[in-house]
Amino acid sequence: MRKESKRNPRVERSLKRIHSTREVKQSFLIICEGVNTEPEYFNAFRLSSASVRAIGQGLTTISLVQKAVKVKDELRRRGKEYDQYWLVFDKDDFPDNAFDGAISLAEKNGFKVAYSNQAFELWFLLHYVLIQGALHRNQYGQRLSTYLGFSYSKERGISTRVYKKLLTLQDVAIKNATMIENQMKGIAPAKAESSTKVHLLVKELKKYL
Repeated sequence: MRKESKRNPRVERSLKRIHSTREVKQSFLIICEGVNTEPEYFNAFRLSSASVRAIGQGLTTISLVQKAVKVKDELRRRGKEYDQYWLVFDKDDFPDNAFDGAISLAEKNGFKVAYSNQAFELWFLLHYVLIQGALHRNQYGQRLSTYLGFSYSKERGISTRVYKKLLTLQDVAIKNATMIENQMKGIAPAKAESSTKVHLLVKELKKYL
């Protein structure tokens, strides 16, 4: 008679640990318009089962998308693939066709877009207050400084500090941004002031905490 093989619980646990360490993490490449604020914010996320690489280009709308496509293609040629590709940019005062066109071009090239109309700092403000209707971006900084309790600016290091300050309020911001998104359905992004899609990217990142 053939003897039944005995299971060794210790060996099985060891194999499970080896398998888990070999699991490939979800990876994000986030290409941003700004060189300080946005990349620092997203690189501040500490995720347990995903890796984040956020880089700033100092370019806007169509130019940013075109550069992002080149970066993506170059990384692929070098054998580097990411699971999710995101672009982060603002409406600012750019023409409507340039802004909406950049979003369309990005999506055609496999990027998801976390845009803001008018500026990224709207996302920060939504951690504290639901903003509905037009609010010029020139007012963002002063209001943020009041809420944060320190002077807000786009200088290096500030956005990392903002991330830590706002961490416990992320769900509030997601709720506010989602409410605005629902109210803006059917409206072209360039006309949807004040709105942002940054919450969609943040929700994705939060899956891997």
